[in-house]
Amino acid sequence: MKKRIFISIGLPESVKNKLESLSREISDSFTNFNDFCPVKWTRRHNLHVTLFFIGYVEIEDLPGIIKTVEKIVKKHQSFKIDLKDVSYGPKEKSPKMVWANGENSPELGELQAELEKELLDVREPDNRFTPHITLGRIIQWQFNKIEPEERPDISKDLSLSFKVECVDIMESDLKRGGAHYTVLESIPLK
Repeated sequence: MKKRIFISIGLPESVKNKLESLSREISDSFTNFNDFCPVKWTRRHNLHVTLFFIGYVEIEDLPGIIKTVEKIVKKHQSFKIDLKDVSYGPKEKSPKMVWANGENSPELGELQAELEKELLDVREPDNRFTPHITLGRIIQWQFNKIEPEERPDISKDLSLSFKVECVDIMESDLKRGGAHYTVLESIPLK
């Protein structure tokens, strides 16, 4: 049996509160012009920053992954993530999601690259990593019904920071109503 696994950073409740409020504002900006909002919003308990997605893993391989993540995470100090803005993502022209974008700090970049290198056995980690939180996924067929000039500009500056004190190993269980995430292990930073 396999589990769908990714490594992430959880969010404090205060940050989730602010992001939920922003999601409601964005939803309202769509319904002010249309009778529907073409975004499926991320459930509050699923909000997180993905460090990277591992994929399907055999259950017997999970203890080794947990051990590797523990070894790496415990070498790193806690650090801060600054969320700077909200936008369509990953591309403005054909967006698929609504994101809260963060600034990549040296501490976050080093942690992400080390985890990626050890767990995915890559020679050169992907240096394009940018922290973001998926607030919602755009329902393309509904979004495309809105004329491009009528689509609301959802770009907003954001000044929101939080301290990262642990890294989570998550299971993603795909269900009919959407993904359900479960924390398998939470590993504190040094």
